[in-house]
Amino acid sequence: MRSQDNAVTDVDAHHVYGPSSLDALSGCVRFKYNDSDADAATEGTELHKAFETGDLSGLDDEQRQCVTAIRNFVESLKYSGGSTPEEWEDLPEAKLRLDALTYGTADRVLINRTRKRACVIDAKFTHRETAHDFQLRAYGACVAEMWPEVETVETHVAAPRLNDIVSKSYDARLLLRGTRAEIEALYARIEDPATPPEQHEDLCCKCANAVSCPALGATVTVVARGLGLPMPDRFAVDAITTPRDRACAQVLAGALANWSEQVKKLNAAYVEESGDEIPGFKLTRRSTGLRVPKDRTADALSAAKEAFGLPEHTLLGCCSMTVGDVVKAAAEAQGVPEAVAKEHVREALADIAVEGSCAFLTKTKRLSDAALLKQVAAE
Repeated sequence: MRSQDNAVTDVDAHHVYGPSSLDALSGCVRFKYNDSDADAATEGTELHKAFETGDLSGLDDEQRQCVTAIRNFVESLKYSGGSTPEEWEDLPEAKLRLDALTYGTADRVLINRTRKRACVIDAKFTHRETAHDFQLRAYGACVAEMWPEVETVETHVAAPRLNDIVSKSYDARLLLRGTRAEIEALYARIEDPATPPEQHEDLCCKCANAVSCPALGATVTVVARGLGLPMPDRFAVDAITTPRDRACAQVLAGALANWSEQVKKLNAAYVEESGDEIPGFKLTRRSTGLRVPKDRTADALSAAKEAFGLPEHTLLGCCSMTVGDVVKAAAEAQGVPEAVAKEHVREALADIAVEGSCAFLTKTKRLSDAALLKQVAAE
């Protein structure tokens, strides 16, 4: 565990500008991550936990291979440069700080006081390459400040799904001075209200500020006019204020969403069927986890009960029930139309079932987009 003299006991969360955000912010100071891929985030948390603890239970074969590969790499570092494992202080989920500038949690830090050497290991379980150089330099600078006896800091980014390990070595004092100055310069740009956002090929597609971004809006406006849509001069939230502009933006959003989804599907199908490559991309498959087919639920309950001795009420708590399925079963059992069965089911489950809802826009009239825009322009 962490030595008491270097403990960071008052840091329980990532700094608003933590090391993991620095690469993105250096690309665009107005970037804000849009955490829309909940499944990927959940998997990432699970794999990082397995990397930290070594507990691989609950992982599929591919995930086990990924975690094991990184753990083996970490162990190999303990023999590098003629060292032995006993010389290293191994710090999983190491909380690090650099002055009051930044702090965060590194996946793994190894400290060798005898050889005045440190290793920072960052595990990347992504299927695509991401920028990480600034993040790792920041972690390395934190280590250089917190362990002043260290003379050499190594950073290692291990990405098993990309079959890639990127390793760099730094003079600890030079890294500390250079990275501190780099972070201070970035913060000055962030805090200057005159610093504009910038289009970035890797950031715009996952930025929560996309709809209000004037840089991205300039491109969207060009696309809109190419489609013949009468868009405002500035495509940003403060520019989309009138009902007319909102209607135009709604039509454009539908056109772009439809186009982008079709492009993704067509390209994936092309690579899968032809075996050809699209430069910069590869076909990736990700496990969606085990599931029990609906028509095998009873078999699964019986098997789980026999294997684990679980009571029926516990097993039923693991199941989900849709009202639609109950309606179909009730209609078949009672020999009545589903519309009639639906009312019976509603009455029977009135005090149990909860009805959800979601809000979205639909056209009030059966108009084409062109006709709708013509009508809006005339108002």
